[in-house]
Amino acid sequence: MAQIAEDYVSPSVRWGILKQDYPDAVVEFTQRLGTEIGIPENFGGKDQYCVAQITLRPNDPDVVMGYKPISDARSGKGDHASDAWNVLCTKAMGRALKRAGYADTAGEMRVLVQYKQRLAEQDATRGGVEAPMPVITAAPVHNSPLVTEVEDEEFDAVIAEVEVADVWDSDEERDEAHVALKATVVALPAEYADKARDSHEKLNGRQWPMTSVAQFNTLKNFVASLHLEWEAAGYEDEAS
Repeated sequence: MAQIAEDYVSPSVRWGILKQDYPDAVVEFTQRLGTEIGIPENFGGKDQYCVAQITLRPNDPDVVMGYKPISDARSGKGDHASDAWNVLCTKAMGRALKRAGYADTAGEMRVLVQYKQRLAEQDATRGGVEAPMPVITAAPVHNSPLVTEVEDEEFDAVIAEVEVADVWDSDEERDEAHVALKATVVALPAEYADKARDSHEKLNGRQWPMTSVAQFNTLKNFVASLHLEWEAAGYEDEAS
């Protein structure tokens, strides 16, 4: 098994971030022959692959593709055969997301977040208004079987750690942390996202951005527990 980076960001979280940028984006999974997706015969073209195709906009002729060999499928004791397929789908989608510019480490993703923030600030300045802060909302989940392999997917490294002190070091640190937190909520199915919003409401009336680092960490940890709960349930909501 390949070594996972300490700041690894799972495909489901990156998918949530992409959905913020492209609300109409969809991902489709198919099984195809290597030569059909541009792989030469001498380099595995005769093999079968799980292919993830991301379409960013409706009727867009261009797609972003990622794939994993079917031969990489592994089933654990007691697993259904479809579980191995769902794992391949997740890994193929991760590769497609990376090709779309959504890297799989928090460090690289932070650069993307900062870039988008600068663009938003410039647009707001040109328009003479202050850039609004985001509100936690759950994006609609399309019928894509996004299942995370327990051994390979870690949700405890998806958000950059913040200071334990109850005051943010800077507005930039606060904003980056809030963007990352929103992405983890967006990646959840509606039922779990509602739980996150209810917890946020009880915590501080859904204050955004949260001025208290302690309150932010409380909500962040709760959202992380929702991801683990979702994982334990086999991602049935998202796969249905």
